Amino acid sequence: MITTIALSASLALSGSPAHVATKPVMFQGFTLQVPAQWKVKKEGVDLRVVTGACSARAAECEGFLLGGPQAVKYASEGSAYRLGRPYHPSSGVIECVPMKKYYSGQATRVRTSTVAFGTGQRARFTEWKVSCDGSRTKVASYTQRVWYVKAKKVIVVDHWKTPGLGAILGKAVWK
Repeated sequence: MITTIALSASLALSGSPAHVATKPVMFQGFTLQVPAQWKVKKEGVDLRVVTGACSARAAECEGFLLGGPQAVKYASEGSAYRLGRPYHPSSGVIECVPMKKYYSGQATRVRTSTVAFGTGQRARFTEWKVSCDGSRTKVASYTQRVWYVKAKKVIVVDHWKTPGLGAILGKAVWK
């Protein structure tokens, strides 16, 4: 009895994913169920899902981008997204995500695979390790994770290793 009560209290306090309240986020013909505390903001024609803190030191709030055809069209230095390249929509330098006083530098591919993006859709998943060089080497780095659904012209870009994001995208519901 005491063990059961302690386990129940532990699960309630830990926010076990099975007990987290969710809300729907609709974008480009699919719906995701995300934790209710996450905030969704329009970013042009795309959506930014803010999952955590917004530090003044960082270039962006913790979260990820849901991008449609425009984000795909300009995802590689102003040109269309290309497999095997990180998401880099600007033709200039980009601030380092966790420490904006530095610039993003060399990106090294960590892994690539094909994954489910809801029922009936597949995404090309690529993970990159991006250095932030600034004027000194190895000051900081971050991980960029990209899910690209070519058939639907949808791209998801995560710079914060958002916990559970792969599973959330895997459960997307398409119209």
